Amino acid sequence: MLGADERRWPMMNPAPRAVVFGSGHSALTLATGLLDDGWRVDVFTRHSTPEILGNPAGLTQLTLPSVHATELALGLGLWQHTAPPAHQVRMRMTPPEGEAFAFTAPLPGPAVAVDHRLKSAYWLQHVTNRGGRVHERTCTSGDVAGFASSRLHDLVVVAPGVDSDLRHLFSPDPDRTGGATDRVLVQVHLAVPDELLPEQVEVLTCPWGEVMVYPVLTVDGLAPSQVRALSALDAPPVHVTPYAALCVQVMARTHSPLDPASAITPQGDDSETGSGLPRRHGAHAQAAWAHVLGQLPALAPELAGLCAQGRVIPGSELVREVHPQVRRPVTTIAGTPVVGIGDATMTVEHASGQGAGASTWVASTLRDQIRQQRQANGVLDSAFLTGAWEAYWARHGQYTSAFGGFVSAYWSGVLPEHVLTGFAETVSTPEGAAAWAAGLDDPARMNHLLTL
Repeated sequence: MLGADERRWPMMNPAPRAVVFGSGHSALTLATGLLDDGWRVDVFTRHSTPEILGNPAGLTQLTLPSVHATELALGLGLWQHTAPPAHQVRMRMTPPEGEAFAFTAPLPGPAVAVDHRLKSAYWLQHVTNRGGRVHERTCTSGDVAGFASSRLHDLVVVAPGVDSDLRHLFSPDPDRTGGATDRVLVQVHLAVPDELLPEQVEVLTCPWGEVMVYPVLTVDGLAPSQVRALSALDAPPVHVTPYAALCVQVMARTHSPLDPASAITPQGDDSETGSGLPRRHGAHAQAAWAHVLGQLPALAPELAGLCAQGRVIPGSELVREVHPQVRRPVTTIAGTPVVGIGDATMTVEHASGQGAGASTWVASTLRDQIRQQRQANGVLDSAFLTGAWEAYWARHGQYTSAFGGFVSAYWSGVLPEHVLTGFAETVSTPEGAAAWAAGLDDPARMNHLLTL
């Protein structure tokens, strides 16, 4: 049950109120935007800032130029002068037979990547600094129902992680696709000499899956003793020193040689989490990385050599199964509309590089739609929230989905031959490659390249 101070705001302040369940990219982007618009915002997070910085790394996401600009406008570009930039993309296509081909394209601005722990921890602090209230508590569907039935908030948002039980509040949507497929993701951050740190995003794609390599601003995880000390009531503000490293991500297709399943789940191994998912960190993740590192020389000897020179940063190893889901973005609980954003309702194909973009665009579009609705004295009912999400889909989501579908299907044999040859011909010229990179930054500009 909530205390009295959490049930109501002072009556003299008529500011609208929002409650956001989740502390990921989309949740905190929306929370920050609403605070800027004069809302009172409650954010519920499972972990405190010290705990987040003491946890193993989550999945790193590339922030492309347009998304980066949106973060800067919200004051969320906290590392704009320290995060190592990537100014171009180098793509290498390696077919099972025949010659590989590659192209390099300039991005329309700098792309950056920041360790998920840094983003979550410091964006939470940023929300607090803006006047938001952050509550450290694991919430259930019953908690969401309690807030919905109280009618004390003008907006109820559910934006938890992909594995949260809260996603089941939203019914599956069989009429829409996010463009993603089943994958096994393997990630490490590598400490490398400065001269080996690239200023570009390198992407290798082959029938086994995709490999992405790019610079990242990472951090050494806090030790348990540090987490305990910094969690005390009288503890000073948390401060860590981030540094540049190399992020390597492998998006393996299931049952392909890159899939580390055989290496991390030998027969008789019953070490799973309570939810039945394979463990994502520790020995499982280390075994997964050892497996894919052994496969890389056959695909990309230079990349394999670079990875072999790097030192794996402890706690950065991650292995994660992805089973895509698409759910309806709005539900009604106790007569109150509840909107779901981020991984709670839509899985984006990670190999498309659009994860951060999808989170930012859905949050910023929802914020803009809400601001316009309130200026017109409109109500934030179920029909409005559904329409607001559809506005995101029309401007961004459908194109992100189409590009993800293209990436997923590239080696499947189902794409028309003229689409494949048209793509190869387009990126063979500097102008065409630049147009492709602009589409990577904003998939709406990619659409015409995928329907040649």
